[in-house]
Amino acid sequence: MTDVRIRTYERKDLPLEQRLPSLARRFPSLRGARGIDPWNADALRQWMDGCSDEGALQTARLLLAIAGVATPAEAFDLMKAMKAWSTADRQMFVNFLRVWDF
Repeated sequence: MTDVRIRTYERKDLPLEQRLPSLARRFPSLRGARGIDPWNADALRQWMDGCSDEGALQTARLLLAIAGVATPAEAFDLMKAMKAWSTADRQMFVNFLRVWDF
């Protein structure tokens, strides 16, 4: 059975800063990450400095890119992400692509 509840990250009527925490919490690789709820790009960057998990780093880079605040050094790399992500993270990315309004 498909879950038809509207998640906060799918609500196009909300500002990006309110949608990003909902999106970030759904990626297993970001469990425990700082800066995602509430959204704080600088706190997320500090968390990234101590993170050695490539999947988590790529997810964080994805969020920074979506927020429009990623630097060239923080560029999201889809191929690296797909290789590093767990099945659950890859599935979440696919779900995100289906509903996100760019």
